[in-house]
Amino acid sequence: MVTRTFWIMKSKLSSLVFYLALASGASAQQAFNTSLYRQYTLSQLGASAGNDCWGYVSPSGREYAIVSLSNKIVFIEVTNPTNTVKFAEFPHTSSSWGDVKVYGSTAYAVTEASGTGIQVVDMSNIDAATNRVTLVRTLASPGRTHNLSLDPVSGYLYTCGSRDGTGTTMCFDIHTNPLNPVRVGLNSLTPTYQHDANTVTYTSGPNAGRQIMFGSGENRGVEIWDVTDKNNVFLVRRISYPFVGYCHQGWLSEDRKYYYVDDELDEAQQGISTTRTLVFDVSVLESADLVGTYTTGKPSIDHNLYWRNGFIFQSDYSSGLRIFNANIDPVNPPQVGWYDTFPADDRVDFVGAWSSYVFLPSGTVITSDINGGAFILDVSEATKTPFSVNTFNVERGRIVSGGLPELGTQDSQYFVVNKWITVNANEAPIRLVFEGTSLWKDISRLKFEFRHKVNSGGLEQTIELWDWTTSAWVQQTVASAPTTDTTFTLVGTSPDRFVDQTTKQMRARVQIRATGITSVADWGTSIDLARWVVNP
Repeated sequence: MVTRTFWIMKSKLSSLVFYLALASGASAQQAFNTSLYRQYTLSQLGASAGNDCWGYVSPSGREYAIVSLSNKIVFIEVTNPTNTVKFAEFPHTSSSWGDVKVYGSTAYAVTEASGTGIQVVDMSNIDAATNRVTLVRTLASPGRTHNLSLDPVSGYLYTCGSRDGTGTTMCFDIHTNPLNPVRVGLNSLTPTYQHDANTVTYTSGPNAGRQIMFGSGENRGVEIWDVTDKNNVFLVRRISYPFVGYCHQGWLSEDRKYYYVDDELDEAQQGISTTRTLVFDVSVLESADLVGTYTTGKPSIDHNLYWRNGFIFQSDYSSGLRIFNANIDPVNPPQVGWYDTFPADDRVDFVGAWSSYVFLPSGTVITSDINGGAFILDVSEATKTPFSVNTFNVERGRIVSGGLPELGTQDSQYFVVNKWITVNANEAPIRLVFEGTSLWKDISRLKFEFRHKVNSGGLEQTIELWDWTTSAWVQQTVASAPTTDTTFTLVGTSPDRFVDQTTKQMRARVQIRATGITSVADWGTSIDLARWVVNP
């Protein structure tokens, strides 16, 4: 086994400190920094094979998986991932290929089986006890579609690899009436076959207002199309790259700078010995180009990937779900976790993980598998990220020694603060406010870790988090202050409220007061560590 160790690495965007030690070579280990909540086998789902998947969050916050299978789509509630419920399904003509996407409370499903069309499912009643989802209609044309691309900002749905219809790339207006899609624009928006696409609306910068389709152009490479005017679509740039096999699928980083691509046949047909993922700099669309590649070190074929808050979730067929952290290096991201849904081997074959849905607010990941059905996964160990304190305020107390450097690492190097004179008996003689900055504002988990000791018994501590939505200190925890080094962890429920939605700032407060007899007059605390641990 080849082991790569990443020691302390500073993010340019914050005082983020990463501590990673991970294996990147061959391994029989099925899971690393991930765990299984629940698996639905093909037998339990009533299908012969799995393909794609997507997800949905109702207005109440309940979470759902939508799993596409050889003969149906299935709805599963995953709000409590350890107690999931399969509650609805809609059949379709048998096909090895299927896809599903969601706009608002409407799901759209397609397959490559002739006559499937586009199934339109109303999920507005999904939280109810009965009749939770309804198949409203099926669009006859196109009769067959390989995949769907949906731009949630503009409200347009695009078919990729359409058959039995007017053209290979069709567009539907779904923002006017999501339950009744209406075809718009050219019969076929692109003259060439697009196997898959990631279509987005630029809302800022030099491309503001443009609707851009990043298409997978088979053996031609990546194709960037301007689809703003549905009657005047044009190719902005085509990017070939070394050893093109079959440009299969890709996803854009949130900052619109990088586009990550899976080539499905470069391992099998082009002599690429280990899984290759391609990275393109698309910050300037007209001059976009390949800037790097990265690998798992496995021989398996890469299939679908998605990007969320700098983490890349990649479904690599026989090697399962692979997770990379592009916050560390966007061009050569290290692998930080995996769950092998096909643990038998890493063969170069079309078996195992097909796709994953990674956008549920809880951080729960859904992975669909050709042979294994559906996997509901906990990836929190792979994505958890520590953020150091970047500033502090001693509102009451007297600094004896140390400062920010002593707070960043658990190493018995202390920031020492002793008590101060108080006028009001209700005031704590030590009150400290710590501030840090997250990389993200939409997060699934947050906790504040505080490690310290005091030099006297008879002391009590209070730890709080600042709620930016109510402008108040909450999540109060009270405990006896320890006389030996002890770590206290405060978990923030509904975590988004503890990150400022503009600045991404986080704030915590610690107070220490005497509640009993103290052994020294000038008592105080020695702090070894103060930091946040956040999951995107």
